[in-house]
Amino acid sequence: MKSLKIQPFTLGNLQTNSYVISDEDSFCIIIDPGENPFELMEYIGNRKVDYILLTHCHYDHIAGVNLLKNKTDALVVAHQLEAEWLLDPNLNGSAKTNTPIISEWPDILLIGDEWIQCGSLNIRAIHSPGHSPGSTCFLINEAYLFTGDTLLAGVVGPTNLPFGDRELLKESIKNKLFSLPGDFIIYPGHGETTTLEFERNYNLMPNMKTFY
Repeated sequence: MKSLKIQPFTLGNLQTNSYVISDEDSFCIIIDPGENPFELMEYIGNRKVDYILLTHCHYDHIAGVNLLKNKTDALVVAHQLEAEWLLDPNLNGSAKTNTPIISEWPDILLIGDEWIQCGSLNIRAIHSPGHSPGSTCFLINEAYLFTGDTLLAGVVGPTNLPFGDRELLKESIKNKLFSLPGDFIIYPGHGETTTLEFERNYNLMPNMKTFY
């Protein structure tokens, strides 16, 4: 098995983390292509990209979808509860910016707890609503957990947004993430990496602070 490489890119005004996950030649996926992903696009070059995985569909996490989809023709994967957000600037929040974002309907719709196979990657989708209704974490090879704005280093994503639900977010973190066996490296939608074990011990509920 070739070595797995996770390359982060911090994009846009909200400093959103986008990730390229690949090995030398057999697979490549992108998670949350944010605003102005030109450095990311230069990095992937002409590499075949299999999937674009969306942890949720707020504009800062989907702003680069059109560019990456047009360049790579990768399959866009999103939770069914937020598929319409890709088409609607009012739902994805970009209507309040200078650049309303309208993308196409996703290629693959998630419900939750699906498995995606990509090369040597085993990807588990974990529906974790609260920050947004369709928020989804992706657990890769039982080692790397991409959490979007559900769980960040020492904090959680905000719920004082349309369709946010603080109690539901706490429930998702406690029952769907903290209950996972073992420890994983967490790659969040904003900020630095952390580990699941550290967050279990120090990101205390119910007095969690939010990121924004």
